[in-house]
Amino acid sequence: MSTTHNSGPEYPISLRPTATKVLVVSSLAVIACCLFSMPAHAQGSLPIGQISNITASNVCTGAGWFSAPGATTICENAIVSCPNTVNTGVNFAYTSPSGIPNGVITFFNGGDGTAPAGDATGTPAAPLTMAQTYFAAGYEIVQVAWTAAWEGTDQGQSGQLFPGNIQTAACRPATFINWVYNNVYLPITQQGSGGNPKAGMCAQGSSAGSAQIAYSLAYYGAYAWFDNVELISGPVLSDIDQGCEINSSGQGAPSVTICPAGQWGCPQPNQGGASWMLSPTYLGGYATAVQNWTYDLTCASKSGTTQQSDLRWLNMSIVDQPPVSGGPTPTFTYPNTAMSAWLCRGLQNQQSTQICATEYGEYQDDCPNNSSPQGEIFYNQITSTNSPPHYNIYPVDLCSGPEGVSTPLSNVPGFYYSAFGGIINGTNAITDDMIGYNSTSPPISIPAQCFHGQHTQGQ
Repeated sequence: MSTTHNSGPEYPISLRPTATKVLVVSSLAVIACCLFSMPAHAQGSLPIGQISNITASNVCTGAGWFSAPGATTICENAIVSCPNTVNTGVNFAYTSPSGIPNGVITFFNGGDGTAPAGDATGTPAAPLTMAQTYFAAGYEIVQVAWTAAWEGTDQGQSGQLFPGNIQTAACRPATFINWVYNNVYLPITQQGSGGNPKAGMCAQGSSAGSAQIAYSLAYYGAYAWFDNVELISGPVLSDIDQGCEINSSGQGAPSVTICPAGQWGCPQPNQGGASWMLSPTYLGGYATAVQNWTYDLTCASKSGTTQQSDLRWLNMSIVDQPPVSGGPTPTFTYPNTAMSAWLCRGLQNQQSTQICATEYGEYQDDCPNNSSPQGEIFYNQITSTNSPPHYNIYPVDLCSGPEGVSTPLSNVPGFYYSAFGGIINGTNAITDDMIGYNSTSPPISIPAQCFHGQHTQGQ
């Protein structure tokens, strides 16, 4: 397995100097084990929660919710209960095409997840473009919007009832995914002679929305439910400890090489696969969000951090270090879940590569941000020996902003079209990867990834 920085062969990628120093704090590791460990779950190392009080709602008549002429949209809200978190509300809607659907695609958007639309469903100019494409191809569309930040275990309530831990809070999206699997997806496959046993159970997430999916795969057993996932600009919470690292002069964690030569899943150099380097440190609004979600204002602060904070951030990451933090063990083997990653390599009006690599804080709106190096930390865990059945990491050029990969002007040189001498933008590449594409002029055929393979049954 290739690595993106010198961390020693005995530990996964996210262990670096700041994390290494916590090895000597054995008493803190014991405390972390007591605070953050969970009972084992049948599929993952952490248990999912429960959904209750499901009631009809009219909230999805607002902006950002998908609808289609003549189609029926069911809109509901519910309460999600998970261990070591306050109960949270969730609004969700699902719209089914006529006939038996070809599958179910659930969208998870970035930030705190409280808005239903964004780069996960379309483009900045047309926020439901991709959802409309999937629906027209016969897929049922599921959207979700949390009533408060899904990442916060206390969600802003007065007094701290539970320790801030995004990994623990990720039980919420995992629980919702499991509910969709059992209550939306399985009925499509089990409608007797009129059912569709090949229907796909799939998801698409952008930025922190891709983290909702990645946490669910790594800790909550979602690999038993998903046939395909499209992860856009992320997952941005792969190593929160590195994301929170910054020194007094404003320099972040050491740069990570994204798609180094020979990494499994990355395109070859002659297919547009040149690597690039960026720091995984959160800056600006991204750092503020993580401060709020982890209840630790020292994240990415020049005031410095403590060893206890380093350990806590490491413990709640997607790529955790159980030997160091005492946390639960993640799983990075997904034998029946296809996966594609879309990472911004360059912007339409980008500053120089040198500026982006060394002065990212000053030019954060003119360079790719932490989403690509944070994503690399997660994807580096997947090797040829534990690879999903379909797995690719796609560098995206000409992004419309630091995470703007899914736009009509972006360019994905490593996608299948390169074999035919063509250029495809991020919007079309992602949708083609999800549901397939066939054309006779020029002759191009791309198989859909959102179909049912051999994944095991969920709960």
